[in-house]
Amino acid sequence: MPPSRSPPNNNISLLLEAAAAAPMLSDDLPWPELGNVSRGATRGNQGQKGALGPPDQEGRCILQLRVQPGVLVVRLNRQSSDWYRILDGEVTRALKLTKTYWRKARRRQDYDPRADQDHIELHEWLQQLKDKTMSHLELLMQKGDIQGPPYNMPDGIELTFLRKFIERHNAGIPHNPRLRDGDASEWPTAVKEDESATPEASESDGGAGGSNHQMQMATEAPPSLPSRTAEMATHARVMPTPPTPSSASGDWLLQEAQSSRQALLDSRAKLARAQQDSQDAFQTYTHTLERERIARQEVHTAEQRRDDARWLATTNA
Repeated sequence: MPPSRSPPNNNISLLLEAAAAAPMLSDDLPWPELGNVSRGATRGNQGQKGALGPPDQEGRCILQLRVQPGVLVVRLNRQSSDWYRILDGEVTRALKLTKTYWRKARRRQDYDPRADQDHIELHEWLQQLKDKTMSHLELLMQKGDIQGPPYNMPDGIELTFLRKFIERHNAGIPHNPRLRDGDASEWPTAVKEDESATPEASESDGGAGGSNHQMQMATEAPPSLPSRTAEMATHARVMPTPPTPSSASGDWLLQEAQSSRQALLDSRAKLARAQQDSQDAFQTYTHTLERERIARQEVHTAEQRRDDARWLATTNA
């Protein structure tokens, strides 16, 4: 069902015209201020809003712009489909990381409060970028740049504010300006998902060591980022032991940070190639299904023609 054609409010029209006249920033959204984003911020029931369908033969995908499916959809061009799919995947991945850090905070195991806050902000920033993408598409539809319904995004339209995000994603560069402009040693340590899947019952295993740990946890205050948490996180991090405790440890830490950064870049590049291979394989699969559907339809048509010929022959006889 197409959106309502009733004339919009004058104030809304002025806002839309101002947004259209304003120059589109080549970069993406500003980063949320440190400490202004809290865990658990939600946008309510999104339903199917923001859901991306599978690609067709041309690599285009259907994007849902409303909570109820089919109310308002747009068929993105191939580039926008690929970019939005990457953005949507990063939003899901960032949300999983914030939940992982929350579980670590509850258990007070290998917990880094600064990295936790960075990931909370990362999820909020990615979600805002996703919301801006959908709002910008609706603006293009209202301006008539995307004609419809049905709304098909022309190939000549590019979501320019996503380009910087895609470039950093492909290069493995952090989106956080503080981490991007600072030293490599400030980059957050990656969280292992298998650690987050450890059941909480493991903290209450038998043995004297487990009992002492439970008694200590019971006498301490709740994990609201106490001073001892940072000390526990420092000792719990899995890092190689420096060769010597001399003044060269600073150089070793810098070398280790650079080495870990390069390893992260390589692994992200490998992941990007694997994702591209998966997309190509999925597109080939969809094309194969379409050819099978066409062939089945041709068989059905041929069978129908044969049956009609037999019926005519029987009738004439």
